[in-house]
Amino acid sequence: MKVWREANPLAKEYVVMKLKRDQIAGALLILLGLVVFVFIQQFSVKFSMSYPGPKFLPGVAAIGFMVCGAGIFISSTLSKKEEKAFLFKAGWLRLILSLVVLCIYVLVMKYLGYLISTPIFTYVVVTLFAHGKQTKTMNRIIFSVLVSLIIYLIYAYVFKLPMPSGLLFE
Repeated sequence: MKVWREANPLAKEYVVMKLKRDQIAGALLILLGLVVFVFIQQFSVKFSMSYPGPKFLPGVAAIGFMVCGAGIFISSTLSKKEEKAFLFKAGWLRLILSLVVLCIYVLVMKYLGYLISTPIFTYVVVTLFAHGKQTKTMNRIIFSVLVSLIIYLIYAYVFKLPMPSGLLFE
């Protein structure tokens, strides 16, 4: 981003302002919160005090993302501390691959539902982030299934919220 030099407003010189990683992270959290908020507007279940509906928890998360993102962005902008590079080529590639996998997960869950897509997604993410570490395939499978079941049980039985069953199984 280029800004006019403040000392002389008539000067034709530009100063290049570097974005800090916290500013990027804060902006991405705000954007993520907005995206989640837009997507939950598609849910047709009405909000009531007896049953908050499927919009409630994602809505709270979206607001939390936006508030935390704004706080991170503002504190980083006000900070005068210089930063070093935090991601190199391999890290950026892994980050982009994670985002692609997440987008595929959201699309697949629409058709296959939570119980089928989440263990697969969890396995892929665990495998992606276990890069360079020796872990047994069976351990990753067991971990993925257990995490998915625990989350399912919490949402379905503790919060009494329906989980997506998928268009193929309705």
